[in-house]
Amino acid sequence: MKFDSWRLIILRSFNPVKTIRLGKRIFLYFAIGGGIFAVLVAFFVYQSVTLQYENTRLKDEVNRLKSQVSGLSQKLSQVAAEAYPPLQVEEMQVIREPKRAGFVGRFWLVQANLQETPFIGTLAMVAKNESLRPPAYRVIPAEMGLEKGIPQPAERGKPFTVLGKKFVEAFFDVAPEEVFQMLTVFIFSKEGKLILQKSAEIPKP
Repeated sequence: MKFDSWRLIILRSFNPVKTIRLGKRIFLYFAIGGGIFAVLVAFFVYQSVTLQYENTRLKDEVNRLKSQVSGLSQKLSQVAAEAYPPLQVEEMQVIREPKRAGFVGRFWLVQANLQETPFIGTLAMVAKNESLRPPAYRVIPAEMGLEKGIPQPAERGKPFTVLGKKFVEAFFDVAPEEVFQMLTVFIFSKEGKLILQKSAEIPKP
């Protein structure tokens, strides 16, 4: 016997070689387990993608609804301001001055709902005769212009601050040949928005 062969036998005798036999069932179990694991991974990935998409869609829907609510709130505030303005013009009168060639417009500015904070704004008064061609207008304050019959810009109107109630009076000095039929009061907020207008007939001289 050769030396190399004898040594191999000795090594095998001290360290016997062990063999493991894998049956078909083991491979089948591994295959089933791998398939189940792959299905679970695929399901987890699908759920994650679906949840992410749904979360994004819900966020977009929430933002859209917030925008709609904000728009509706603004419209509601605008409608409420138009239907229930913060100020009222009460006891409006136009009186002819017997000793003066002109007339006086007077009224009370009254806060609605008894607000505790003063209302700040500007106002203008416009005497007009729209039966003439072209129509005749007279504006107080005189530095204001007219845009579609409305005095502009609002910041050039007569400033006022009212807390509760305030009396307002203005005199229109007109020539005898000038004839005005209607006097209109325009009330603006401090932001320049027209919130109220009221008219009264001017008595004939």
